[in-house]
Amino acid sequence: MKKNVFKVLLFVILISIIPNTAYPQMNTLFQRMFSEFLRERMFSFGPFGRGFDAAALEADTTITKALNSLIAANVSSFPLTSTNAAIILDLETGKTPETPRESLGPLFTESAQTIGRKLNLSFNFSHYNLAEFRGFATEDFRFAFTYADVNLSGVLGDHPAENDVVEIFPDLNIDASTAVFYATYGLTGNFDASLAVPIINLNLSGTARVVINSVSFFQSGLAINSFNGDPLNPSFDTTFTYNESITGLGDVALRLKYHFPNTDHAGMVDIRLPTGDEKEFLGTGKANAKFMWIWSKVLSERKLSDDEKVRELSMHLNLAYERRGGQVDSDEIEFNLGMDQKLSESTTLILSLLGEYDLQKEEGLDLLPGTRLLQSNTVIEVDRSNVPESQRDNTLTLALGVRYAPSSKFLFLGNLLVPLNDQGLRSSIAPTIGIALTL
Repeated sequence: MKKNVFKVLLFVILISIIPNTAYPQMNTLFQRMFSEFLRERMFSFGPFGRGFDAAALEADTTITKALNSLIAANVSSFPLTSTNAAIILDLETGKTPETPRESLGPLFTESAQTIGRKLNLSFNFSHYNLAEFRGFATEDFRFAFTYADVNLSGVLGDHPAENDVVEIFPDLNIDASTAVFYATYGLTGNFDASLAVPIINLNLSGTARVVINSVSFFQSGLAINSFNGDPLNPSFDTTFTYNESITGLGDVALRLKYHFPNTDHAGMVDIRLPTGDEKEFLGTGKANAKFMWIWSKVLSERKLSDDEKVRELSMHLNLAYERRGGQVDSDEIEFNLGMDQKLSESTTLILSLLGEYDLQKEEGLDLLPGTRLLQSNTVIEVDRSNVPESQRDNTLTLALGVRYAPSSKFLFLGNLLVPLNDQGLRSSIAPTIGIALTL
């Protein structure tokens, strides 16, 4: 029995160290898009030079870098379910467990309980349609770029060419699916070790569009900038269609939890190893570490006999500090408050409130902040982006789930994550389904 157990654990570990052999492409997508619009397809007429080349460089060093960091950080920091489960394999006796009679435990809130000298294997699948950033639809993003100061006067707009503005609409759609394989092993009665191995599928798609607002053409009938190189019959718009996907190993999580004897308290360390390919947005390229204090309290019990009681209603509180190593990714304070209520012999209802608070406002992410002034006959203020600006992306999420154990060998789970505020890159609803089993 023990040999089989260790074979399974070895298999899970081997999956976690298999290298990702996909060719890098995701981290170059936005660079290619902005370069196509502002450099490759852009024609300039007359002695004014390529006035949007500097805008292409700015897009690469600001927007591209910010979008890459934003997507990689959110895709790789998938939420993990609890290390506890009611369907477990007793390694000491080898006995087949009975159908659980207690509450089946929390999902996205961690319980102070450990599983003892036992093994739990489980699998979860989650889908995230990351369609909103700070409450604004990603498919409606707009970025505006101004022409270079061609006469070096220090005033933008005092030359006809300098009044042309390029607006880019990336039409960004982000879909991510995460399949996570879990193994939790009780090293002692109070000390658990867990391994979570994620396989991530990420898809970025859209039909980006660009428009030249050519003041020079409407003033003189001669287009200084266009996409077809014809100043008399110019083309002022073009598109860039993209649909790129990657599937590979994400950042593996190693978790260690210790339950302090005869108390309702536990401590846990969660380390995300940089196993995901940063260039493909499967990881941040940096190790992250979370240090968590856990408190659990049984609020309601049912007496089965003079010597035995079972939990029916429990509450859990988690407080954690997370050290995040990625760029434009602030360290966080996290809190999770949850309860699990036994509804029947095989079903438990789970409700949790999940919060994250950014500690470093200097790592706040702004895609293209501020405005530019064009000063000719009139003064025009160009808003460079319609994406909301914020120093912190603090999030609050409701998790509503259920665990169902139809027999002693299987446990199924389902959960919905629903955002309660508009901060961060979020899905309107993120579903999770999973199974835990006993071998």
